[in-house]
Amino acid sequence: MEPLALEDTLTLKQSAAWKDWEKELPFIHPTELKSASYNLLEFPNLNMKIIVWNVRGANRDEFIPQAMDIIATHKPSNFIVLEAKSNGIRAKNVSKLLGFDGLQFIDPNDTRGGIWILYKPTVKLILYDDDRKNYFHALFKFNPNNKEVLLTGVHAPLTRAVDRHRFWRQIRENLPPDDTPWMMVEDLNEVMSQADKMGGRGFRQSQCKDMRMLVDAACLVDLGYNGNPYTWHNAREGAANIRERLDRALANPSWLNTFPNTMVTHLPRTFSDHNPLLITLFNLHIAGNYPFRCKMAWLDHDEFKDYFVNNWNDGNRDFLAGRANFLNSIKNWNENIFGNIIKHKKRLIAIINGIQLSLSKHFSNFLFQLGKDIIRDLNCIYHAEKIIWAQKAGLDWRKYGDCNTKYFHYFAKFKKSRGRILCLQDNNNNLVDDQFALKELARNYFINIFTSTASLDQKLMKSFSYPKTIDETSLNSIIASPST
Repeated sequence: MEPLALEDTLTLKQSAAWKDWEKELPFIHPTELKSASYNLLEFPNLNMKIIVWNVRGANRDEFIPQAMDIIATHKPSNFIVLEAKSNGIRAKNVSKLLGFDGLQFIDPNDTRGGIWILYKPTVKLILYDDDRKNYFHALFKFNPNNKEVLLTGVHAPLTRAVDRHRFWRQIRENLPPDDTPWMMVEDLNEVMSQADKMGGRGFRQSQCKDMRMLVDAACLVDLGYNGNPYTWHNAREGAANIRERLDRALANPSWLNTFPNTMVTHLPRTFSDHNPLLITLFNLHIAGNYPFRCKMAWLDHDEFKDYFVNNWNDGNRDFLAGRANFLNSIKNWNENIFGNIIKHKKRLIAIINGIQLSLSKHFSNFLFQLGKDIIRDLNCIYHAEKIIWAQKAGLDWRKYGDCNTKYFHYFAKFKKSRGRILCLQDNNNNLVDDQFALKELARNYFINIFTSTASLDQKLMKSFSYPKTIDETSLNSIIASPST
């Protein structure tokens, strides 16, 4: 038996408190949830939604009302059922009851597995492949104006670790093209770090080696989550309770470019021992005024030092005036002197192509040297582009200098999508998702925090004790008086 990890000791300390959970969390009847004291928030219907749920058997009668409730609340366009443990006849009947017109399914292997994918007529299924028992590939057209996206549903083998390792290697050997937006929703049946686990044996790096190799090979990123950090538990009490994050959504850079604001929410666990995943695709573009950021690539430009000195510290203005003058003029310098890197790169590549075509017909020493100089300039452009995207990604480009620009671009997209506020709750407990209303709500919130009232100022003034003043004659008499 392996020794307990630091995280496992928390369960020992809290085991006594968990025995009294009924005292801390009394039972609330469903009818009472409609009262003012238990106001349930209704999330706005935003864009497209996908539900992924390991139900541990869809044959049970309790599954239908639970699924209907989730669908009525969140209105998903796709509903993926993992470990259905049911055949196609049951899948067709359930699909009609739940209001889905489209259905694809994978039959279970004896009493294990089985995957259903249900979808609305608003999405179009282009291609479908389920050669394997544990996963499927479905190419969907979510929007007529967007390109096709690949959705992969995975239920990893449960019994033996060697089967999971072989399973991940099979997927890694058949990756989709890089330019295809790809999201993989899955029940890993294993964790990827100690942070994904609470209780039980400690995490070992070797247990997810092949899974991590798949993630690295496909440049997949974990889309994160909102809500409960664990998606599975073993339904035991006290120190025997084990919780793990087995279910997650992974996406490649092309998916992040198409749906940069994809959000994953862990819904409450009610029927199965797994939490359902709600995946919301926010296909929106938010434009606005962004704060000034000094680009590190400017420091490598030959003219930036002279420009900085002349526009900030010319000896005739103070610090604040120099700063204001620099900020007012830097945009014009960035556009006209530093230039658009992408356009400049395309122009240099076109010139290089023309020079090489000309040299293929007759040699010219001038063109040969000019080509070398332009290639040198192009390499400087690539270097500057790498620095810019590394700065946007929040990474040290010197530390990750062997990585290409696409690596930094990928992390910058992910960082931008994770830091965006899409919804807030106002003082009346209403959820606000309009971008202009969000800005006004945030602005008013901080105004209320940092604005003081007159009544408060008067109370503070009265609480202060000011020293009494004396005239010059009294001060002289005090000084002249003998000390005792």
